[in-house]
Amino acid sequence: MRKAYVDKDNCTSCNQCADNMPKYFMMDEDDVSQTHIAGASINDAAIPEEDTKKVQKEMDECPGECIHWKKH
Repeated sequence: MRKAYVDKDNCTSCNQCADNMPKYFMMDEDDVSQTHIAGASINDAAIPEEDTKKVQKEMDECPGECIHWKKH
């Protein structure tokens, strides 16, 4: 299982990821994206294999290019 996070310094606050995949992305109190699992594991979300392609699509389409996979 891979983990995803958002480099908050580069987030453009466009809401695209949170709108498209609220299961894994939400906006914080500063209107910056972060990953999550049911409101927990903030910016350290373990993405199930069946959803990695969908999350990768959000990474590829992110205007701020700020969503990444964590390196082990």
